[in-house]
Amino acid sequence: MPTPTLADRLRQPEYTGENRCTPCTVVNVVIAAALSLLLGVAWPPLALVSFAVFAGAIYFRGYLIPGTPTLTKTYFPDRVLRWFDKEPTPTRVGSAPAAPATENDADAESTSDQVEAGQLDEGGESAEELDVEASLLEAGALDWDESGDELRLDPAFESAWNDEIERTDDATIRRRLADLTDLDADDISLESRSRNRWFVAVVDGTTIGTWESRAALVADVAADAALGDRFDDWDRLTGEQRSALARGLRIYLDRCPACGGDVRFGSETAESCCRSWEVFVVRCDDCEERLLEVDADALEPEAA
Repeated sequence: MPTPTLADRLRQPEYTGENRCTPCTVVNVVIAAALSLLLGVAWPPLALVSFAVFAGAIYFRGYLIPGTPTLTKTYFPDRVLRWFDKEPTPTRVGSAPAAPATENDADAESTSDQVEAGQLDEGGESAEELDVEASLLEAGALDWDESGDELRLDPAFESAWNDEIERTDDATIRRRLADLTDLDADDISLESRSRNRWFVAVVDGTTIGTWESRAALVADVAADAALGDRFDDWDRLTGEQRSALARGLRIYLDRCPACGGDVRFGSETAESCCRSWEVFVVRCDDCEERLLEVDADALEPEAA
């Protein structure tokens, strides 16, 4: 086991690297600059020396002033925090977002660099033109219940989907993602990010997809396999469109892909380092895995 260096002992991983909060870093750099200028009044060279020390503390520790998240939450407008927030932007159930830009997770600082939860980050034809609900109905993955008022999983498709979930392991996930993205399966790594809040697929340091949990990814990969035989033009769909169809099915899960426990649908308050917002979540009652998360604002009726 390698001996930790001084830099390793100083660094706080929970506040640096992929977990670094951009608004907090900005606030701390501004404070560091102000303090350095004040010290420079007494002796000009001290301004540079002190700023170097302050910058080092911010780099290794993540902050200069303890409690910075509280300051940014209190005094930064929410629209500003949204610009910098690294949380994947939840999308509407039954619809798909436009293809997001390629993201290096450690450096992402704006919403334009974010990957939608449950979506692959790739170029190609946008999934916005795809009517997910209508496509799943036409394919026979969904049908109407006896009352004709509620959509549900088609029993035959549900059985096929559950069978695929049972045999989906990490190797299967990598092969399926490789098929969707034209990448080498051996180059794809799977890992948790943001204090285990998100599960990502990464190639050479670049995030190619983000999911609410490993269980959500398993559900999507299994759904992709189960849907293949139900679409005549399946091979002509882009990876983004196929991931949108798979994600559209997750709200109909009644068993957790991870542990088989019952799932519940409810509202929660999601939090990142500097902001909080209301979301609707599909979550396992037993293992607490998040299977789907949607911004509450996205579900509000649109103005006429």
